[in-house]
Amino acid sequence: MRIVIEGKQEIIGKAKVYQRGGSVIVSIPSIPFSIQTEKTVIQYKKTKPDTIVFSPGDFRGLKVFPLKYPDRLVIDIYLKEKKNSVLTRPLPLEGYEEKYDSPGIKLIVIDPGHGGYEYGLISGKYSEKNIVLDVAKKLSLLINSGSAESHLTRSSDHFLTLTERVKFVNSKDVDVFISLHIGNHREIVLYVPVITEDVSDIVKSYLDNKGQAEYIQESLVLLNTMKEAIVSEFGDNMVLIRPLPYSILSKIEAPSLMIELPSFDDANYIEKFKAESANAIYKGLYIYEEKKAR
Repeated sequence: MRIVIEGKQEIIGKAKVYQRGGSVIVSIPSIPFSIQTEKTVIQYKKTKPDTIVFSPGDFRGLKVFPLKYPDRLVIDIYLKEKKNSVLTRPLPLEGYEEKYDSPGIKLIVIDPGHGGYEYGLISGKYSEKNIVLDVAKKLSLLINSGSAESHLTRSSDHFLTLTERVKFVNSKDVDVFISLHIGNHREIVLYVPVITEDVSDIVKSYLDNKGQAEYIQESLVLLNTMKEAIVSEFGDNMVLIRPLPYSILSKIEAPSLMIELPSFDDANYIEKFKAESANAIYKGLYIYEEKKAR
């Protein structure tokens, strides 16, 4: 379950969120505020001029993060019983309009690059194949803690050809495809697919693989939302955008993106950084779903 509080940054930026028993407490010390709701999906009450108490029911934990454009405070509540809904469903506050009339994101496929005898980049005890698999598993746990479902093209250290990866993805009703790699640069690089062949409408219906032809616009939306999320987590100077023709992306029949994390020389791949990377990608998926619903 997700609560989204939208408001001025000078107000929500000072919010303190914590769990007390079966309640979620949001306190903005010394700043009285009013609440405007379009639709209430969980019970709440304002106990003080600067405090809201939400009662989501039985839950096992929560995660809090900010989003911008517009400024929002997002509270993910991990319920003990999984709900049948979309990836996220916010409680709109401060003028936020409920627009979740789209089916949302139901299935995400994450592709950890390399594997088996294909190590990718290597630095000391670190190898690209193992790091991206670890980040992919962390991202998968975040997605699966809600009501969406995630699949990995590989969940262990084994080699898959590009053809096998494409076949795996296109055999499913996928809403988003994310391929994870590590590069030779200090930034996080977002690669977008490129349509390299102009196929006539007559031929298209006979193709076994239609690739990105029907999804390129959604892929560009995914690109922009992922950029927004990564900038909010790591800063403006940490994102580069590049086209990627003749790649796995061009064969995927779903909105797609390749994310290349910073090099081993420019990032310390301790648990904290790997978790932050997974969280940033998860944010991007949330913003993407939000934009699709509008």
